[in-house]
Amino acid sequence: MTSLNTNMELDTRFLARLSYLPDELAKAAKQAMIKTNRWLRAASMADLGYELSIDTKAMTTRFRTYKNGGMSKLWVGVRSLGVHRLGKPVQNGKGVQVGSRFYDDAFISPMDSDQLLVFRRESKGRGSIKLVSLEISEETEEIIDSYLPDLNRKFEEFFHREFQFILSGAK
Repeated sequence: MTSLNTNMELDTRFLARLSYLPDELAKAAKQAMIKTNRWLRAASMADLGYELSIDTKAMTTRFRTYKNGGMSKLWVGVRSLGVHRLGKPVQNGKGVQVGSRFYDDAFISPMDSDQLLVFRRESKGRGSIKLVSLEISEETEEIIDSYLPDLNRKFEEFFHREFQFILSGAK
């Protein structure tokens, strides 16, 4: 398993066959990088949402794409996710139900928020109230690692599509 801070490198050796068109190649490669990054974001968000039964709306702030000059980056937030993002929390006598999950001895309180947050008391002490959260880092890392073998193929596919678009003159 690799770390999420690993630099992912694309195999661009196939570009050498088209070296007589440097400007068009650069444009197509840049657009292909951006589209590959967006594809990785959408696919990994969808898989993570399905795996953890989380609405993709709750994951949009955890997956962000950035364009910086000739680079396109994907930032993935892997901190724990508050369970209040999984659905509407409902309090009952034994705990809190959020979506299909049940949290024993939990309670609902807004606590300086406009949302109903789910908390659990850790001990009898006053400062022992903790937000109930769901750990997503391992699942996120596994899902992103599962897409790494397809990354070069998708880049090449997007590159060919972009290059055809540029050569057709439909700018």
